[in-house]
Amino acid sequence: MFERFTQEAKAVLVEAQDAALELGTGYIGAGHILLGCAAGRESTAGEPLHDAGITADSIRRILPRTREVTVTDIDAEALRAIGIDYTGVRAVVEETFGPGSLESASDRRVHEAKTHRPPFTVEAKRSLELSLRVAVELHDQSMRPGHLLLGLLRLNDEFISNVVGQSSATFAGLSATVLDRLDNSSRE
Repeated sequence: MFERFTQEAKAVLVEAQDAALELGTGYIGAGHILLGCAAGRESTAGEPLHDAGITADSIRRILPRTREVTVTDIDAEALRAIGIDYTGVRAVVEETFGPGSLESASDRRVHEAKTHRPPFTVEAKRSLELSLRVAVELHDQSMRPGHLLLGLLRLNDEFISNVVGQSSATFAGLSATVLDRLDNSSRE
């Protein structure tokens, strides 16, 4: 399926992946793909979303994120319960490596998690399937960002519904605009 994607549609998925990695979610969801659609100024997805007041920044603010665990999150009482004196360990580490060395040390696990490609959620995969179905229905040979957006709008996803519901658009109006833009761009 991905061989049918235009460069702009691939850019949507790269943006979705980057957002998922940035937010530390460990997966690419439908909201991440919507953010990818809104991140561009492409005429079949980005422009209709922007015209409705839906921007990548507004989506990024409400997407779920995972909080990184830091040394200050360690429960000293729990460590003490299993025989580890956190205060003593911290003192020895700071004496050996300098004050604040635990805070400045990078966590390999966090770095490794950020370097792999997160998987698509079931909903995100379903939206891609719906996008392909839209392209087939429209007899389009390539997948553009507008197809991806229409797949998201057909998904019946709570996050997508909330974003559209908070905008000046309706599902029907946004879908009609995107279909019109896809039709116009295929004639060019």
